Amino acid sequence: MMVVFLLVLAGLYGLVVLGGDWAPRLGLDLQGGTRITLEASTLSGSEEVTEESMNEAVGIIRQRVNGTGVAEAEVTTQASNQIVVEIPGEQRGGIAETIGRTAQLRFRLVVGQPVPAPPQQAQQPGGQQGGQQGEGPGQGGQQDGQQNGGAGQDGSPGNDGRSDRSQDGGDAEGPNNRPAPAWGAQQPDPTEAPGQPEETRNPGTPEETETPRPEQQNQADLEGAELLDWRPGAQLQQEFNAYTCPPPGQRQPDLVDNPDKPLITCDDAFQKYLLTPAIIEGTELNDASAQLPTQGVQYVVNLSFDSEGSDVFGDVTAGINQTGRQFAIVLDGEVLSAPTVDQGPIRTGEAIIEGNFTQRTATNLANALRYGALPLSFEHLATDEEGPQLADDHLRAGIIAGIVGLILILVYCLVYYRALGFVVVTSLGIAGAGTYAVVMLLSETLDFTLTLPGIAGLIVAIGITADSFIVFFERLRDEVRDGRSLRAAVEHGWTRARTTILAADAVTFLAALILYIFAIGVVKGFAFALGLTTLIDVFVVFFFTYPLVSLLARRRFFSGGNRLSGLDPKHLGVKRLVGAGMRGSRTTGEVV
Repeated sequence: MMVVFLLVLAGLYGLVVLGGDWAPRLGLDLQGGTRITLEASTLSGSEEVTEESMNEAVGIIRQRVNGTGVAEAEVTTQASNQIVVEIPGEQRGGIAETIGRTAQLRFRLVVGQPVPAPPQQAQQPGGQQGGQQGEGPGQGGQQDGQQNGGAGQDGSPGNDGRSDRSQDGGDAEGPNNRPAPAWGAQQPDPTEAPGQPEETRNPGTPEETETPRPEQQNQADLEGAELLDWRPGAQLQQEFNAYTCPPPGQRQPDLVDNPDKPLITCDDAFQKYLLTPAIIEGTELNDASAQLPTQGVQYVVNLSFDSEGSDVFGDVTAGINQTGRQFAIVLDGEVLSAPTVDQGPIRTGEAIIEGNFTQRTATNLANALRYGALPLSFEHLATDEEGPQLADDHLRAGIIAGIVGLILILVYCLVYYRALGFVVVTSLGIAGAGTYAVVMLLSETLDFTLTLPGIAGLIVAIGITADSFIVFFERLRDEVRDGRSLRAAVEHGWTRARTTILAADAVTFLAALILYIFAIGVVKGFAFALGLTTLIDVFVVFFFTYPLVSLLARRRFFSGGNRLSGLDPKHLGVKRLVGAGMRGSRTTGEVV
């Protein structure tokens, strides 16, 4: 068992070597970090920020940042409408840009989607497009019906993604006066022409042209079918034609993502979209997770809908299957992707978000969606780098105190247990090596961050581990005093001692678990470190200390009662040790 244990320990250090980092990730109090200040406002912008919504936002942001719960980030409120997030270490993976994301996820159909332009409407030199008069609502969107990922192929930031058009707009089609290719979706009603004027609608505000939301209908599948036929009014068409995507690095101005209204927005490739009212919302998600596809090279975000969302998603994908129409995924008002449906309706309740995701950005987005949308919108006010909160002399004093405590334990064990004390020293060294390796791996894989309370948890565990050795050794000495040979005493003593060791470690681990569940902030780090080292203590005692003592019991130095072994008769209070198979009196040492 001891050989297997040592091989496992060597394997842990092999993984540490592969990770390439031999230093643990330190917390704010030990190395400093990033301080992010966010200012809150209501989603509508007209109401006052309440304490309840601030507390809800703090909880969601804390879950997003910590992820696994052991990253040691601190999230606090400041004034009445500000949240301060302190993250250990350097800013990683665009965390400042993602923690304040409202994470309002909605699915909308793309309208005004142009079909590919005929050859005679080729792009003019220099990449400039024609068609500035009479342009339909879809020509600015430029999607060609074959897009899968939210960015078109024939637009550019300089022309706002407009598709190829002739100079005279609506007259480009010749004597029949057919409109230029603006609508690529198939109409469910073959009697209605794609470009037919909306005579039955008031071409005024977008509110007057929208279709009722699914919540206003009894059957979600009927609502999805109605939104397939949704068309904008003339005023909304004009607004879309005049809309220009902002330059890189700037947020879209005055963007309000109201689920009950159509939306004009852009994606990260500066292509603009005219979208229907929301068909599915993020509240209809059951789960979200980041994953690297088996045969893929970029991460995706997997989505799982609830029963209502699954029904609507299935109906809409059935309606747009092989039509070239796009079903846009919109996060906080920005189009993440707008894929088409070519493989049949999707009724499994599962979907994916594709894009230029790394593991960290995909995980950040999945966490934002999984933990829920923020009840407020946030403006990023400032990002500051902070130094360590503890001065170097305080940190040095804490390390010295830990070393002194460890030395005192070792001196006590060597004086009282003599040669057996070296078993304690070796076992503590193995436990320390195992703890260090596990901390390194957790820092690399789960962003475990070591703070001063976490170090305190590790130091407390030294005493717990030493206590396990003392329980075993005292039980062993009692068995020898009762007249058993050393080898027999090891087996009998271990049988009785292990129950006590397991009970004590179980109580400690349970206390650490309860503290971890109900605590917040750095206290979680203390509880996590205490629970981790308690588990390591069990493995060390069972798979290293006990086998080592069993091997030493076969050596005459210990079985013969050498005065430096810690098992000599005088030290145990008997006249002599008995041999194997012999029993003696505890007071006289005589063989009986």
